[in-house]
Amino acid sequence: MKTSVTPPSEAQGAGPPEPAPAGKTERPIHVDFSKKEQAGSPFQKAGSLEKRPKIFLWGDSGVGKTTLALKFPKVVVIDLEGGTDLYGEVFDFDVLRATTADEVMEAVQWLLTHRHPYRTIVLDPITVYWDALQKKWSDIFLRRNKGSKGYKFEFYDLQPRDWMTVKAEFKDLIRKLIALDMNVIVTARQKVQYADGAFMKASGETFDGEKSLPYLFDTIVRLYRDEKGRFLGECLKDRSNKLPLGEFECSFSRFEELFGKKTLARKARSTALVTEEQKRQIHEHLARFEMTPEQIGRRLAAYGADSLDDLTEENARVILTKFESAHANRGEAAASVKET
Repeated sequence: MKTSVTPPSEAQGAGPPEPAPAGKTERPIHVDFSKKEQAGSPFQKAGSLEKRPKIFLWGDSGVGKTTLALKFPKVVVIDLEGGTDLYGEVFDFDVLRATTADEVMEAVQWLLTHRHPYRTIVLDPITVYWDALQKKWSDIFLRRNKGSKGYKFEFYDLQPRDWMTVKAEFKDLIRKLIALDMNVIVTARQKVQYADGAFMKASGETFDGEKSLPYLFDTIVRLYRDEKGRFLGECLKDRSNKLPLGEFECSFSRFEELFGKKTLARKARSTALVTEEQKRQIHEHLARFEMTPEQIGRRLAAYGADSLDDLTEENARVILTKFESAHANRGEAAASVKET
């Protein structure tokens, strides 16, 4: 059963009902507000999805990485090098000027767990984030290893075993970015690529960042300018099969044409939804407090949800905290009555 009601005026203020008078028998009720689950096989017939583009752009300075990203709909930027400072009057976007790896992770986590108006997330550039992440863990390992040769001079060389920790956090950030129901655009600087087995012999250009990046994104485009000054792109990988392979004239209108305006502008869905364990705990509290369907509907609507399945993980955590507090108050009231 699914209840749809009008949200109350104080959306986040709704909590559990007042505790029942002490001594009252707790008669549990069973109200199922979950969406109907499909019985039988967990599989379903495959179909094409209107998947958001997850794009990795890299190139030299001045090839248009940032300006291309800012043309996407309803952009929020995690700016790590001030690349958007001159574009506030030209493009409509919100920005977080981050300086640490933790700030970046917290911002992505916020997008995962909150309803928001954004359609596109830009991380500009991943090169600086990768450097900041290494600095974070170098500082941590330096404090932990007071016997290291660099402790006196406040530097620490990451050891082979340390890289597992650094890369695990890096991949966790990318997984969360990819999980967002948003257009995801990550940029990287360009650097010289050196030939294997030859000392300092240049063999071309590549991106400046963690080596596994090409495996983590659906679409990879190298941006550059030709001798006529045109902004061009070279599609190096595209799981969507929408971009032309090889060289093409790179513009937002081309991306809009290939991916579809509706797909790019579609409202983002919250992806970090309530867990099965949280739903189980909430059901137990609903029964304990003998809440009616109408009461349940009002409280769910206060968090923008029509059913338990529509709650975000964070809102479910808030609701459980309120329930636990009310249950503790009920226990204290009952104990007080017994003492008197």
